[in-house]
Amino acid sequence: VEMDAASHTGVDDVREIIDAVRYASVSARFKIYIIDEVHMLSKQAFNALLKTLEEPPPHVKFLFATTEVNKVPVTVLSRCMRFDLRRIPAEQLAEHFASVAAAEEVHVEAEALAMIARAAEGSARDGLSMLDQAIAHGAGQVTATEVRAMLGLADRGRIRRLLQTILAGDGDAALAQLDEAHELGIDPTQLLRGLMESLHAASRVKAGARPDALHSAEEREEAETMAAALGWGTIHRLWQMLLKALGDVDVAPEPREAADMAILRLIHAADLPDPAAILSRLAEQGGEGTAPRAAAAPAAAAPSAALPRDFP
Repeated sequence: VEMDAASHTGVDDVREIIDAVRYASVSARFKIYIIDEVHMLSKQAFNALLKTLEEPPPHVKFLFATTEVNKVPVTVLSRCMRFDLRRIPAEQLAEHFASVAAAEEVHVEAEALAMIARAAEGSARDGLSMLDQAIAHGAGQVTATEVRAMLGLADRGRIRRLLQTILAGDGDAALAQLDEAHELGIDPTQLLRGLMESLHAASRVKAGARPDALHSAEEREEAETMAAALGWGTIHRLWQMLLKALGDVDVAPEPREAADMAILRLIHAADLPDPAAILSRLAEQGGEGTAPRAAAAPAAAAPSAALPRDFP
């Protein structure tokens, strides 16, 4: 028996369950009550259910499902066994979607499955909805280009070229690539997320972590090249600026303009020296005679002591 707690929140709905649990099932060993979105129940409904949860009949099982477990009273949680469902790995989702496509007799490219698996963010239900939409658009054959257009994603090659242009400091070429992406209907937010994903892949390679199984050989090679070329200071600085740019794009009146300004900031910050390099350079200059200039500074500032107290 399933009950949607979002639409049956009152104590009267729970009393119906309490009255029905006294009778055993006719056609099965157990009677199982599934209460979805259980955190939506009212306080009075939870209190009415406590006694039954503490001493349930032997033929009754309760199964509570919720996305906000922090809203469930502690008195209820203490009477339950808690199972936290984890996100499904993207590799496993891609395999599952491939089997579904084979059962539906639909040809789906491996790259398209990988994009859908990454966009699902660990949810099989969301991924299947996107796969169903892609199959409807593809009319029996799903390509990576169609899925990319459906999700509003930028081409992986386009992302890599844009990141290389940013690191090279070519603002004119970067803005031209952004204009081209805008004409193709690519969302600026997805473009920035693609840059962050490429930067994240490079940081994982630089740290010696296992590469993403869904990345192609070309993407792994590009990540290795970028990891060897960039220092940790540059990677962290670019990541923080991209993270700030995502927030700017969300609140800006014109997202495209915010994306342009963010890319220009990245270009001007890409060639900045690392803070550690600046400190070491200052230390070297300090050993070459900058100390006398620092000692002379108070003397140069001395005349300001003779100014009137009401001087602006």
